[in-house]
Amino acid sequence: MARSTKQASQGGPHLDCWHYLDYRDGKHDKYFAEWKYFNFTQPGLAGYIVYYILSPEKQTSISGGRLLIRAFKNNASFGSIKRIPVDRIQCDNVSADIIMDGAEIVEKNPYLYEIRGNIDDISWTLDYQQKTPTIEGFQNLNAGFLRWERANWLVEMPGAKVSGEIRKGKEVFRINGLGYTDTNWGEMIPLSSRWEWGQCNDEKLSFTFGMLYGIRKIKRAYFFFSAGNRTVALEDAQCHVEHTEWIKDKNTGLRMPSRSSFTFQDKDYVVRFSSRLIQNDILGLKFSSLLPKVVVSEQLVQYRGAIEKNGVPIHKFEETGFREWTTRTWKNVPLLF
Repeated sequence: MARSTKQASQGGPHLDCWHYLDYRDGKHDKYFAEWKYFNFTQPGLAGYIVYYILSPEKQTSISGGRLLIRAFKNNASFGSIKRIPVDRIQCDNVSADIIMDGAEIVEKNPYLYEIRGNIDDISWTLDYQQKTPTIEGFQNLNAGFLRWERANWLVEMPGAKVSGEIRKGKEVFRINGLGYTDTNWGEMIPLSSRWEWGQCNDEKLSFTFGMLYGIRKIKRAYFFFSAGNRTVALEDAQCHVEHTEWIKDKNTGLRMPSRSSFTFQDKDYVVRFSSRLIQNDILGLKFSSLLPKVVVSEQLVQYRGAIEKNGVPIHKFEETGFREWTTRTWKNVPLLF
């Protein structure tokens, strides 16, 4: 994986970059993971695309890159996944640029990304134009019970205008919707760490939330929203989550929440909302035969709720968005990273 020669522009390094080249410490690098996640929603169609780097020092069996695309349409889904050797990846430590065996992220400027690639008979070319300010979700946070485990979450575009196309065989899907992109990186073993995450956009409001769990309870909770020219962060908020209905995934038999309710609160704001499952993907990641498999339920959901400030409602929302719920299992999960 070669260092890029691209130089920083517009007065200094960009906020969003690939961190491994400057992050390695020679101690736990084999557990390093980094990925950039993109999604989009529009009437009748939604999807997500992920560019991964895992264990780049080639010290584990999962070492290399992963390229993943999934789309949901009319109660069905399609997509594919591709594994890429480390030596066929070129990433940049001053921007979001990457080349993964022909697939690319091109940071045209800090507010406009172009992503493109193809796997099997699926190809995509999409522009992400930033609409809401970047959020530093958390930096260098201990994500597990091992002291050296550190995770980072940068939400480069909480809300973006997404345009372009996705092709599947001869079928062309025109994209003209709203989207989201973030970057995650750090050194971690998915043994005790667990999270829930979600986000949603409409023309007036953009929100993102996340909860990191310790062994038995929520360790940190975040809720960020942007409306108009204002971005508000509820960091270290009081958080209550209740999964009120459960279903079994038809492919794996794993139980997962299909309806949930959430409350985030700080001294000024209270946010209450619910989510209802529309469609779901189950993703599995196996680090070691000695550890259970990490399972992520990537969900397209319907959100409904409201934001109050000092007891007065200031925003109501009812919109389609994404969320993730994680668990562990020894079962076989068909879609592996």
